[in-house]
Amino acid sequence: MFRLNRAVVAPVVAEFIGAWILVMVALVLGQTTAVSFFIAIALAIAAATVYLLFSEISGAHANPAVTFGLWTARRIGTLRGISYVAAQLIGGLVAWQLYQYLTNHPLTPRTVPFSTPQWTAEAVGAGVLVLAYAGALRRGVLVMNSATAVGAAYFVAILIAATASAGFINPAIALGSRAWSAVYVLGPLAGGLVGANLYTYFFGGSVATRVATSTTVRRTTSRRRTTTRSRR
Repeated sequence: MFRLNRAVVAPVVAEFIGAWILVMVALVLGQTTAVSFFIAIALAIAAATVYLLFSEISGAHANPAVTFGLWTARRIGTLRGISYVAAQLIGGLVAWQLYQYLTNHPLTPRTVPFSTPQWTAEAVGAGVLVLAYAGALRRGVLVMNSATAVGAAYFVAILIAATASAGFINPAIALGSRAWSAVYVLGPLAGGLVGANLYTYFFGGSVATRVATSTTVRRTTSRRRTTTRSRR
């Protein structure tokens, strides 16, 4: 009898659902409003919700740019990274088909010629987002605090990217929106690479440990001095 290994399958399913949620929200808002502020708020709330639901299961990437960036920083294995990206892209495809079914409104493919400003905007936005993810996953703080940071990062990243592009910062959203192109795929991947490795190099590992240790030592010394003065 076939037995499903839930420990292996659950993270992949979580990534599928997380990406599906983000793409559905992006499609609904993208088809009803062109105001980047409202789209950014909606996706920030959706991203924070996804993080609360699935961060302890899969890390709640829900974005190939996040997974790719963390993979280049050696924060996730190759096989898991491939399975995550596949699940995220399938989530984008399912969201696209479901949106068309629910609205009876076919989404036409978008022709997006390569543009350096648009590519750069997507890269910078995704870099900010993945920087926040790397920090949230590295620090091991409370899930609620990490979810707030991720949601805020999505908001800021979309506003930055929307200055020159559609502000997708997520290849799964680009796929679901039928805007698959070098701008909306390679841009976020490049930003994810830079953001994850930037955080890991400057703020992760031994650097963070030394800073935390130094801060703890200063606090302990300050308390001892205070205690000594009070005794006198």
